[in-house]
Amino acid sequence: MTVASGRSRTTWGWRHRARRVPSKTPMRAGQEGGSKMVASIGTNESWAAKQMQRSGSTPSGSQRPPVTTRDRERLMASAAENVVRDAGASAATVFLKVPGTPELHAAAVALTALGAGAVERVSLDDTTFPSSRAWQTGRVEIGDHVEITAGHPNLTVCAPFPLEAATAPIFSQTRRFGTLTAFWVRVGVQPTELERGRLATAAASLARDLDRLADAGMSMAPPRVPHVVAVQGGGARDERLASSTAPLIYHLHKLAMLLATAVHTRDVADLAMERVMDGFQAKAAVLSLVDGDRLRLAGAAGCAKEFVRTLNGSPLARRMPETEAVDRQQQRGYAAGDTRTAGRLPEPLSDQDCFWVILPLLAGQRAVGTLSMAFGVGRGDIVAGQGTLTALATAVGQALERTQTDAAQHALADDLQRALLPPVLPQPAGVVCTSRYASATSGIELGGDWYDLITLPDGQVVMVVGDVQGHNTAAAVVMGELRSGVRAYATEGHDPGVVLTRANQLLIGLETDLFATCCCAWLDPATGRAQMATAGHPPPLMRTADGRIESLSLEAGMPLGIDLATVYEVTDLQLDPGTLLAFYTDGLAGVGCDVDPEVVSAAFDVPGNLESVGDQLIRGFSKSPPPYADDAALLLVVYEGPSAEAQRNVHQLRIHRRDLQGAQRTRRLLREWLAGWELSSMADDEELLVSEVVTNGLVHGDSDVYVYVRKYPEHIRVEVRDSDPHLAQAVTVPREEDQAEGGRGLVIVSALASAWGNSPSGRGKTVWFELPMPDVHGADA
Repeated sequence: MTVASGRSRTTWGWRHRARRVPSKTPMRAGQEGGSKMVASIGTNESWAAKQMQRSGSTPSGSQRPPVTTRDRERLMASAAENVVRDAGASAATVFLKVPGTPELHAAAVALTALGAGAVERVSLDDTTFPSSRAWQTGRVEIGDHVEITAGHPNLTVCAPFPLEAATAPIFSQTRRFGTLTAFWVRVGVQPTELERGRLATAAASLARDLDRLADAGMSMAPPRVPHVVAVQGGGARDERLASSTAPLIYHLHKLAMLLATAVHTRDVADLAMERVMDGFQAKAAVLSLVDGDRLRLAGAAGCAKEFVRTLNGSPLARRMPETEAVDRQQQRGYAAGDTRTAGRLPEPLSDQDCFWVILPLLAGQRAVGTLSMAFGVGRGDIVAGQGTLTALATAVGQALERTQTDAAQHALADDLQRALLPPVLPQPAGVVCTSRYASATSGIELGGDWYDLITLPDGQVVMVVGDVQGHNTAAAVVMGELRSGVRAYATEGHDPGVVLTRANQLLIGLETDLFATCCCAWLDPATGRAQMATAGHPPPLMRTADGRIESLSLEAGMPLGIDLATVYEVTDLQLDPGTLLAFYTDGLAGVGCDVDPEVVSAAFDVPGNLESVGDQLIRGFSKSPPPYADDAALLLVVYEGPSAEAQRNVHQLRIHRRDLQGAQRTRRLLREWLAGWELSSMADDEELLVSEVVTNGLVHGDSDVYVYVRKYPEHIRVEVRDSDPHLAQAVTVPREEDQAEGGRGLVIVSALASAWGNSPSGRGKTVWFELPMPDVHGADA
């Protein structure tokens, strides 16, 4: 890595700079102008009391805390450092309790070169750790490597070598702050009575100091990242050098562990920025990602706003430190005052006080982004820790590559999955329906759940829900073939039993070794007559117009794909107007469970608002226990009444995605429909809202748009459906690309409609709103 000066072409070698690291602990960021503060163990007058006396403050008379949060962290780190020295430990950690939670978080760590394995979070309910036992008992507790890793095997990554531990509570007479834990790298030798005594004395002294700070108003909440200091002995120069970089290695180690479990790219960026700013104690940092031929901002802290705006979207062809790091795939360093990094820091920071390190984030043979960091000129540990910075860039780069690849694969799988489902469900006269689909898997796994609603030429309706065994590409392919087959058999006019019989023969003929469950129902909207059959699938729940929930008793046949001779029995039903049928797959309830009828009853609390019912039912899907999580498909159908009568109260329109006159045509037809209902007085408000929602769907949905207008006794309901799964956003400040229509359509809808919603619906979404009838509106006024 090179550090280039703006005034000359002189090159600094990191190795040459490392030789000049002083033997004493280098001053860390935030310590400029001050001396090292040490809290002596067992002294009569504590450090906190001395600081209050020097400032002329007392707890009762203080108008503000006598010391800063950084001073509080140094106080705790000094107490931990003394324990390491006096008790011969490899590391010591001060834990503070997180307010409102049963957890202890590390607030300060003192460590030697072997102390990077300290734990940062401890649950007070987990007695595996001596910290939680010390909190509960108020005594010094001990633990060993075998006991701790038996309960937490993943912690062997933290400390692959054997450890012995002892913890003392940090309790005053009136407060319980946390615990002080010391670690020793040794096998089978428990802490001696002398070591435990010194630990207890240090914890008691620290408790008195923290008590005084708490009296003065200082918060005792732990920081996001612990303050880490190195404990240096009097050994050789190489040992002192290794010790000076121990805090950097500690934070790198913790960051690598956290990145291993990060799921989203946003999580990786947040974790990296947090460690760099709070752990490495950078003055400023910015993380950017390579997006095609440009750099895109992923995170920034401590930087000038103009610099952040300039970096975001910068072409890789533009010469700047970040693009050079990407092009050369090498760390780049820029000395304080270098003109190439001028203007990156806001006031009161000065370019003369900080040098910049630019890391290319590498994944394999390519750079996926950059991490730029500014440090104070006194940070000799950063100069000496070139290897640590290389490891930092590698860890972050590989995590970004993994999460971006996972996100792309998941998006592809999700798109493929949804492409096999109907884009928009038809809304035949006398029937209102909606659907929901939620995936329980990530990566490239595909599920076999599906639903469908088929309108026949004579106006009758067929409803289908099914689930193919497995979570893979084969299951998705079989699902697509079964859905096509069932649709073809139903369109031919067969009853549900025959449809399932032929689907069973189709699946067996595919020779896939997979089976599937399926429920098929037929409805004549003109009369309310219905037929149902099921092939190993749970029957739908039925909610009658008077609010009763009934579990239908159907003759359950064999699942599809098992026995070629299976015959499926058909059950006849008569539906009254207002009946709700809820078809679902087992992922909605969890394997081996039934959907709670009370959930459906509670969800269906607004007559005619089927979208809200679907939202509430699918919301419970995320609460399924992870071991039993499965994809969830939901099809809700309401029989509103005879189609001849319902047809007079329902109008619908399909607008092609390329129809530039679609919004204008919708406004004209809406006025005609309202006039036919003798509701022309509502036309202005209805026209405004419909225009906003339809325009939003055409511009941002990039799909055909379906408009449904329904007249109910109390209100007019409008539903606009499209095939874009991304929910519309209500924004008060439009984006640049939204200037044509203002970008505030949903804000207007929210302000004028008596009720509205924005719901995912299978492959797409539904934006709906309601306006009260003129007489209802007048009565309310």
